[in-house]
Amino acid sequence: MELTYTATAADHGSRAVDVLIRRTGMSRLLSKKIRLYGQLTCNGMPFRMIDPVRAGDRLVAAYNPSPDCPPVLRDVPGVRILYQDDWLLVADKPAGMVTHPSYLHDTGSLTSLLADYPLHPVTRLDRDTSGVVLIARNGHAHYVLSCHPMEKQYLALVHGRFPAPDGLIQIPIRRAPDSIILREAGSPGADARTVWHELRYFHQSGVSMIRFTLLTGRTHQIRVHTLACSCPLVGDSLYGLAALKGGGYPAIQASCSQAAAEIDFLISRQSLHAYRLCFHHPVTGREQRVTAPVPEDFRRLLRHLLLRERANP
Repeated sequence: MELTYTATAADHGSRAVDVLIRRTGMSRLLSKKIRLYGQLTCNGMPFRMIDPVRAGDRLVAAYNPSPDCPPVLRDVPGVRILYQDDWLLVADKPAGMVTHPSYLHDTGSLTSLLADYPLHPVTRLDRDTSGVVLIARNGHAHYVLSCHPMEKQYLALVHGRFPAPDGLIQIPIRRAPDSIILREAGSPGADARTVWHELRYFHQSGVSMIRFTLLTGRTHQIRVHTLACSCPLVGDSLYGLAALKGGGYPAIQASCSQAAAEIDFLISRQSLHAYRLCFHHPVTGREQRVTAPVPEDFRRLLRHLLLRERANP
């Protein structure tokens, strides 16, 4: 790992460590690792972190925790790498795979399958949500990416229809009583905001295709918010039709309830796909936009809905 920065007039006289932290987003922990185990040079000569810099100085901070074992990513069947460099990678995670190991899923996670060395997930998806996952390849990239906002967009199919083509769901989310997994909408809870935009409504099926944009990142946020709006995700086993009927929420229209139950059987997971992520590169600062194509099970369900529309115009 190597960070390079050329000092400006505004940096003149400041300590190298303060300049690197201020200008590159380097953490204090990484600066200590470079000081103890790495190398800092100024204009090609060894330099101390506490030495003052001058305008025009070229600082290069290098640190490799495993110099004898260069990090290598494995090819994982079913996982498409959408972007990668020395600092980060963006993967298209399939449904049915967890993002990182946990006490419930200690094997078969995306990060453990990709590499034997530690990877640092910046974004996470539920096991049965497909799509874009941003992963840092070192601690510095993770720190910088986590400190800056990013735009996350999802495609989803929901039962029913929202009251307008566009809108904002702003309902707090909290942990459900006596559960370490389930979340619920309500106060007191953490601030949670989700923007929706209707892409299409399938009248014959009572299903809407929605683009969601997350303004916050709560656990199960879209799933909980859609349930709270009486428009649960198609196929959702935790926050779907069963929760809608038994949880005190206003029932969806009786005319589409039977069709809704049948549609749930056409996909084996919640119909939620993280299709686009926009972020700034932790080193270059350039904006990166990465898109994951809609997976086959989602497309198959869309084809079914379209055929029903055409058969009953």
